[in-house]
Amino acid sequence: MLAPVSRIVRHSLPRSLPKGSTVIEQDWINLIHMADWPPRPPRAPSTPVVIGRHARPDKQKWPDNVADAICAYPPDGSAYRIRILGGGQFLEEMYGLPPSNWEILPFSYDGVAEFLHGLDFYVYFHSAAWSEAFGRTILEALAVGLVVILPAHFRKLFGDAAVYAKPCEVKATIARFVDETALYVEQSEKARKFVADHHRSELFARRLNELFGIPTQKQGSKGSNALMSALPVRSVLFASTNGIGIGHLAQQMAIAQRLTPDLKAVFATMSYAMKLATDAGYHAHFLPHHQGIGADPQDWNLVLAEELFDLFTHLRPRVFAYDASAVFGGVISALATHPNIYSVWVRRPMWRESHRGFLECARSFDAVIEPGELADDFDHGPTRAMKEWAYIVPPVLLLAPDERLERAAARRFLNLPDDATVVALQLGSGTNFDMRPVREAVVGAVLARPDTIILDLRSPIRADFTPDPPRDPRHRIIELFPSFRYSRAFDAAVAAPGYNTFHENILGLVPSLFVPNEADNMDLQLSRARWAELSGMALLLRGDFDLSRTGDLVAQLLDPIEQAAMVTRCRKLEWRNGADDIARFIEDHARIVRTDWDVSRHS
Repeated sequence: MLAPVSRIVRHSLPRSLPKGSTVIEQDWINLIHMADWPPRPPRAPSTPVVIGRHARPDKQKWPDNVADAICAYPPDGSAYRIRILGGGQFLEEMYGLPPSNWEILPFSYDGVAEFLHGLDFYVYFHSAAWSEAFGRTILEALAVGLVVILPAHFRKLFGDAAVYAKPCEVKATIARFVDETALYVEQSEKARKFVADHHRSELFARRLNELFGIPTQKQGSKGSNALMSALPVRSVLFASTNGIGIGHLAQQMAIAQRLTPDLKAVFATMSYAMKLATDAGYHAHFLPHHQGIGADPQDWNLVLAEELFDLFTHLRPRVFAYDASAVFGGVISALATHPNIYSVWVRRPMWRESHRGFLECARSFDAVIEPGELADDFDHGPTRAMKEWAYIVPPVLLLAPDERLERAAARRFLNLPDDATVVALQLGSGTNFDMRPVREAVVGAVLARPDTIILDLRSPIRADFTPDPPRDPRHRIIELFPSFRYSRAFDAAVAAPGYNTFHENILGLVPSLFVPNEADNMDLQLSRARWAELSGMALLLRGDFDLSRTGDLVAQLLDPIEQAAMVTRCRKLEWRNGADDIARFIEDHARIVRTDWDVSRHS
């Protein structure tokens, strides 16, 4: 059951929802306890007028350009005082040295009501790349009775409780209320009444009654209408390897974010990109790979088994989901100590023959799931003969193509001009395959064209963190995750066809030149790239064979006719996200009562 917090969120929901989903008819709007937000002391605004705002210290919470910022928060100290709760160094990076009449305070959850009481007007404008789901801080400003000035799109949320203007109209709007005290008092009362009528916390009981038929009961009452206690939260332990890239971890995050709230995802990973999981709000445990610490593999597997045993004992997960090609002895040993945990091996295709020996490890798991591969016809690796023993799902993506930012918003976020030709360069970490010659050749070929910008996307776990100066002002080096969210800003991409990037670029209709990582310990990226090239959906550059053709291939990649042809062919592909299928599978097996358990063992 989906409960949108506002009309904005409601209108952003996809047209096609997961099977069995429903959307409640009324919005689950924010509520506040009015006693925590007493009215602003009754005083008429006088010169200098005090303008304020309160928001997280994030550049997306501010206007995109300095002209709009100066209009909304005027620098004339004789007429205006600007008080900012939630500023920081980023303001100087965006706009230069702040005006002397800007009082910048650090973000805080406490003392906000007192801060608001010291203002005359609350003015809030943000980046065009930001979509404010509701606007909790705006609601707080209305609750204390401030005259609130907002961009027009907030009218859907706050109606006539606020005043709407463009940044260039702020000064004139403020002048109107300063000149007419009665008008200011009327708007102030209208704001507080709106919050009391629609957002006071006492309305929560009515909401529960209207939605679910739960009547209001006095605390401690008993009877047939008393709520049953919630089911206990069950854990799912996701474990992955990933010393080279971040693909396995990203795939598990795609699954985890689709689990129901009563299933708690916990990560145990060998990926040095573990911070991506913790930043997303998940609990995570790092398991160093033996190569990273120079450990003897046999000794390391004993320790790995102990680490996983401790996690199994502590978390008591209902499902253990392992995502990797290699299955280590320590994993098998740990599973043997907890036979009642339902274990799943999520195993991608496109294996090299050298990995065949790991197929025998399937016997140690209760189920094998294989995420789909667009280039399946070109997969002749050892997993091909084992498909009948695996649950095959469609290709898995962390983000669906329609979840990306629109082109204009993505370019504003990345500070890219609208009229430039932007090429994304994404060649992976370089940990096991030297991409430097390709990188240098591609950067040179792109910069040779005067209208281009090359966005060099570096891996968060790259082999070399030594500062690498850009070759030109049009060569921009950044870290960006997930980069696919912003890919509508790209006119083309040069990328290693790892599982995630390959499927994102093809399904996201990004004209691409694929440069496969052909290291012996990698999947068959060359097969993916060959399929895309022969299908007319992308181009192929092999670092050891095609380096002299880089200029010609980049020219072909940026040819509008070639791009249109690639996009047309990619658009014909049908796809749905296999992450939904895997999440449903895990949910089902987290809830079943197994009849094949060994009751003599503890779990």
